[in-house]
This record gives sequence, C-alpha cells and structure tokens, in this order.
Amino acid sequence: MVRTSATVISPGTEFRQAQQTTASLFKKAWQRPDLVTLIFKSLRSEGARQTFDRVQDRLGRPLPMGYCGAGIVHAVADDITELTCGERVAIGGMDHANHAEWNVVPKNFAAPIPDKVSDEKAAFTTLYALALHALHQGGSGIGNKVAILGTGLIGQLIAQTALTAGTHPYVIEPNPARRSMAEKTGVTATYRAVQDAPNNQFDTVYICAPAQGNHTLIDDAARLCRDRGTIVCVGDVAPNGKRDALYRKEIDLRQVRSYGPGRYDPAYEEAGQDYPEGHVRWTVNRYMKAALDLMSDGRLDPLPLITREITFDAIADHFTRGADPDDLATVVHFAHSEMAQDNQNDFRLTPPSGSLPCNEPARDRSVSLGLIGTGNYLGGSLLPLLRQHARIDVLACASQSGLSALAAARKFRAAKPCSNPTDILDNSQINSVIIATRHDSHATLADRALAAGKHVWLEKPIAITHEDLERLRPHATNQKSVFMIGHNRRYAAMSQKLRKLLPPDAKQFHYRVRFKPLSADHWLNRPDQGGRTIGEISHFIDLMTYLTGAKISDIACDWRDRKRGDSIWRVYFSDGSVGEVSYLHTTRNEPKEILEIAAPDFGASLHDWRRLQVNGKVVMRNWRARDKGQKNAINAFVTAVENDVPGPDTPSLNDEINLMERILNAANT
Repeated sequence: MVRTSATVISPGTEFRQAQQTTASLFKKAWQRPDLVTLIFKSLRSEGARQTFDRVQDRLGRPLPMGYCGAGIVHAVADDITELTCGERVAIGGMDHANHAEWNVVPKNFAAPIPDKVSDEKAAFTTLYALALHALHQGGSGIGNKVAILGTGLIGQLIAQTALTAGTHPYVIEPNPARRSMAEKTGVTATYRAVQDAPNNQFDTVYICAPAQGNHTLIDDAARLCRDRGTIVCVGDVAPNGKRDALYRKEIDLRQVRSYGPGRYDPAYEEAGQDYPEGHVRWTVNRYMKAALDLMSDGRLDPLPLITREITFDAIADHFTRGADPDDLATVVHFAHSEMAQDNQNDFRLTPPSGSLPCNEPARDRSVSLGLIGTGNYLGGSLLPLLRQHARIDVLACASQSGLSALAAARKFRAAKPCSNPTDILDNSQINSVIIATRHDSHATLADRALAAGKHVWLEKPIAITHEDLERLRPHATNQKSVFMIGHNRRYAAMSQKLRKLLPPDAKQFHYRVRFKPLSADHWLNRPDQGGRTIGEISHFIDLMTYLTGAKISDIACDWRDRKRGDSIWRVYFSDGSVGEVSYLHTTRNEPKEILEIAAPDFGASLHDWRRLQVNGKVVMRNWRARDKGQKNAINAFVTAVENDVPGPDTPSLNDEINLMERILNAANT
C-alpha cells in the first residue's frame, strides 16, 4: 500500500480514456469490437433485457485513470521482503498506479527510488520503462540511426533513451513546439513531415504517432528504413502496410507490449512471480529499476518535459478541459491533510467497523443486504433482480479495487461502497450477504459471515479444497443462519415443471454441457482458483440431485484434458438413478446445455433453457430469454431469511459440503 506523492498524466492515452468514459453506452460498446460480438451472441441466447443489463454493468463502471507515479510505502504483505514501510517507491501499471491518494500495487510494479531522484522525477519511471522496452525491441545501440515518428510524451522519452544508448535519433513531428523540445534534448535533426526526411537511411523507425485517421504509418516508416531495417510500433498502430517495400527490404515489424515482459501475465502481475534473469533479462520491474538508475546518474531527466503541474483536487477539471496539443506531461501533486499524516498507522479505506454510513436510513425491509464481490456475474445477472426486489435493501457493496463496488452502490438508494468485506461483516445493520468473489476466497468469507451471524448466499463453488471445506464444517453441525449456494437451476420454472412430470423409478440422465474457452490470462485459469470445471460442475450435479430427489451415493470423474477442463462426470444416486455430465469445450456456436432424461416409457429433454419436451410434446417454452432460475432463487433466499429457516427445496450446509467433498475426491482420483 503506497501513499501517493506524485503521478504523471500521459495526455495521449488518458485523454482518450476520458473521452470513452463520457461517451454514450452505444458508442462505448461500438469502440470495443470484442464486446460487439458478445452482444450479438448474447441477444440470440439471453434476450434483449439481460443483454442490456450486462452491457450496462460492464461499460457503466468507473474507469481507473493513471498508470505511473511515486509515493511512500505504508504497508506490505507478509511475504514481501524487498520493500519496507516508509521507503520511497516508483509505482506503475494500469489499475494499480492510479491518480489516487492511496494505491495498492503488486510488488513487481514497485521499485525503490534512489536518494538523488525526486518523487517528481520518479513518477515518470513507468513511462521510461516503456521507452526502454521499445528501444530493446528495436535493437538500437551505439551508432545506429533511428527515426521517431511523433514526439508526444512517449516519443520524447524514446528520444532521450535513444541518446543515452548512443544512437543518432531523428525526429519527425508536425508540431513546432514539440520539435523544439526534441532539439533541446539533443536529437540529431528534426523534420516537419515524413516527406522531408531522407529515405532508406534508418536502422530503426519508432512509430509513436497517433493511429486515428492515419493509415499510411507503416508505409511511411518502410520508406525511411534501410535495407533489413526494423519498424517498431510503440502506440496503438495497426500493422497494415503495402507488401512491396516490406518485402523488398526484408523489414522486421515489431510491437511493444506496454512496459515489458510480465505485463498482462497474472502470475507476474498479481501473484508476484518473477522471471529468471537468465531466461528473461528485462522485465517490467527491471526496466523500472534501470530507469531510476539512469535518472540517478543524470542521464535521463524528465523535468524539461513537464508542461503543466496541478494538485490532485484539480484533476477532474483538467480532464474536463480537454487535451492541449502543446501539452506533454502533466504532474499531479498530492498534498495530504494533517489528519492523514497523523493517522498513518491507523489507516482505513472505509469508516470504522460497525459504522458504515448509508445515504438514507434503512427501510423496513426483511433483508438488509451487503454485496461482497461485484464482478461481471453479480453485476450483470443478480444486480438487476436485487434492484427490483421489494423486500431487499442493499446497504453496502465491497470489492477489492473499490471501483466496481462504487458502480454497484450507485444503483441502490441507500448503498455505500467499500473495499474491505470486514466493513460489511461487522455492520450490525446488515443481516445478509451475497458473496460472489473469486473462488479461493469463498469458504473463508462464508466462514466469517456465518460466524458474524449473517445469512449467506454464496456463489458456487462452496470451496475448492478440502481445507476450505473444513472451515465450514463446524457451522454445519449447528446451523443457525440461512445458507444457500447459488445453484439457481433447481429454482428455474422448467426444472420445477420437469420434476413434477418425472416418474418415480430410477432414471438415466445425460447432461451435455459445452463451454467456450476463456482467454489465457483469465483468472479462472489460474491454478490457485481450482480451475473452471471445479468452479462450475456442481451446478449440473445439483440440478440432477434436485430432479431425482435422492441422495448421491458416488461420483466419478474421467478427465479428458484437465488443463482445459474437458471431463466426463458420472453420478450414482441411492434410488438407482445414474447421471452423466459431459463437460467439454467447444469453439462452435452451439447450445451450452442440453439435458436428456430416460426411463421406461418416458423421455424428456431440456434444450438450453429454451424448450422443455416430455414424451415428444413441448410442455414449456421460453420465447424471450432463457430462465435459469436466478429470480426464483433470490425469492427463495428472501423468504428463508424472513422465516429464519431454509426452504424445503434448499439443501442444507451439510449437504452442500458433502456434495463438494465428493466432487473434489472424484477430481483428484
């Protein structure tokens, strides 16, 4: 945890972000082609209302601004030995080094500041890391001639680092003030346009110009390159160019991945796992340290690039004013109050326990709710239902970063955001919680909530390890609060209809589940989260358990590809019923869930929560959107809280523990 002293506003990146946040919902979505594709898929499968809710939740969240700064370490995690409290550090990374008075930063995005480097200079460290990485990507060294297209802040920093590396940098920039700034830095020559610069002369061309509306950047850079030269795309530049020049000169086209190796890798960024120096010489953190050393020696100096200085309380007006074409770097200074200085050893992000304020007094409703974990699922699927519920008051929303909690809290009349679940668990006004955090924290938070006497809705899975299950077992022997896992499928109207029509004899279930692959850096792919299969398989087994009304006698798992999650699960019930779940990934556009049930003189199929067919006849159909039971599940939870006893179709905590224990045993056999 770092108490921020200074940050730097990068005008190109951050003013574009600011414009995006004030755009309409439609424009925001259209600027994200990946989301446009998801929207059309969701419209087909989920319907317009649910698609709108999800898009509004995703794009309506506040956006953290900033990614480079400096400050003083206030607190460190127990496993961090490289940094100490009171030490000055440079910090970096989007979502980490924000324009905020306090920042929580992964250790690989913090570097000690040498005594000779001021906080104002150190705030540029992350930007210099980007420039150093670009220079390495271009292979630029002593005697090389390099051209820099565009000298905004990043272009100016690359010019500085190129000079430090012994190259001969040439600048191409239409803005005369920026050309003048580059000349003061000591570049070899400056040109107003590409046409003015000599062709076929440069070992490396760095493209730092804005890509919007400029479709010839690659072709322009190719003309400047010598035979077998290199083009480095530093900014958001589409690698599109005419083949002829690239082919004839055998030009090497390279990209710059932000601040260097480690960026976008959750193991490096979030878990703090470093790369061996012998295999990856330069990482984000090593670039940061190198930049600080070069500033300490006087070989890099960002101070001439500062065109504006403001205080933190003026930052909103600064972004509202809009970008000035002559601006390069704006430094934000943080003047902390005396109260903050006096209470450094008793710092809290939110008010003291038990006194979390609300905008208005709680109304006379049966469920006063705290939300812990306000990510995509809760925001897109549950929040709209909670807002509409006449017997629920949401009083507080907690998330690790605080920003998604802020977005969620704004949707309720009396809710307050916080970043620590303790502020919810210790609040006497709150009698119930919904926990929808990452999977490795489920059991711990549920244990704390039950110990605090709260009623608990816990999103699946209940736990991902046997040790986590043991945390909850003492509560199962003497269950005093309502406890419910978010196994919403058993509450769906189709499930309830189907259960009434099933014959009493043993049945055969075949549950076909097809899931789309996640991005490689998605948090569910991390080993410490148990994997996607362990996180989701209980959904389908729970539904079969509900439909049979019988106890599970055994579960077996046949892994086809454990890393991807592909698996076949067989479930044996005490009444002789047998269920099979084929949980396999697909890249095709096909239904996610198809459940088929067979028994003597009986057959039924549930097709992706759109159509229920029994003995060849359609008995139920959802025309507008798939109903997987979330609304009925919330109603059941509210009723249980009001009556202080779980509903008849809600499994007990002991049942949920036993189910997950069988799943974990089967997965590890």
